[in-house]
Amino acid sequence: MIMRCVPIAFVTTVAMLSSGALRAQRVLPVVPTVTVTAHEFAFDAPDSIMAGPTTIRFVSHGRQQHVLQFEKLASGHTTSDFARAFNAHEAMPWVTNVGGVGTVSPGAEAAATLDLTPGQYVMVCDIADTDGTRHSAKGMIRGLVVVDERTRVAMPTPDIVLDLSDYAFTLSKPLTAGAHVVRVRNAGPQSHMALLWRLDNGKSVADVTRWINGGPGSAPMTTMGGVPDLDRGQSAEMVLDLAPGRYMLICLDDDIHDQKPHYAHGMVREIVISAK
Repeated sequence: MIMRCVPIAFVTTVAMLSSGALRAQRVLPVVPTVTVTAHEFAFDAPDSIMAGPTTIRFVSHGRQQHVLQFEKLASGHTTSDFARAFNAHEAMPWVTNVGGVGTVSPGAEAAATLDLTPGQYVMVCDIADTDGTRHSAKGMIRGLVVVDERTRVAMPTPDIVLDLSDYAFTLSKPLTAGAHVVRVRNAGPQSHMALLWRLDNGKSVADVTRWINGGPGSAPMTTMGGVPDLDRGQSAEMVLDLAPGRYMLICLDDDIHDQKPHYAHGMVREIVISAK
């Protein structure tokens, strides 16, 4: 069954002259949306969707954090092939990381827009359970077929571009409070991610990295989505509505040279959002 996506409009801005006449109008494209729901330990999602720009709304109904990574499989490979190789930690040169929606907290949701080409995909959550077993090994791997049956629409026009490189996050302009469409582009030679986390009051980026590395206490931040693994040259768009506060961008991928996480090489950045 092919999921008929529900269109959503991102932003419409109309400026009026004092006389009431229309002065300017900026309308971003209408892009279909698909909802994927996570719980322990499965994704509720359509089996098939149509190709083209698609906003993925990721909703967590679980008691744990979950992530939604999209992987495109080369022709001739199946979801079963992926599950076996992924859970065995085997190299998969026939897989392309095309992004998705970064980690969301229990009961929360986030969204990203992907330009999906026809083919076989896999949705996967690779977060470790409390017993150390990855969620993927407990059932959070699901196949998705993308078919070329949609009248093509354009990707939303971003108002900010975020470039990923070895090892930095580079914003075309500062993030501010309110709604944004942020195009995330991997310009580096390695796979990168741009996870968005909100810092708890009184906590710092250093507190977060200490906690990730095994420090005591509870998580000093709230996960808010972002974009997980993008291979070189791949891009996706974060759909954000930011409240004032202190946030951070972080990449958790392991480096191909020394196997250290990219944040240990400096790929972490604090973002301060001021009130309008």
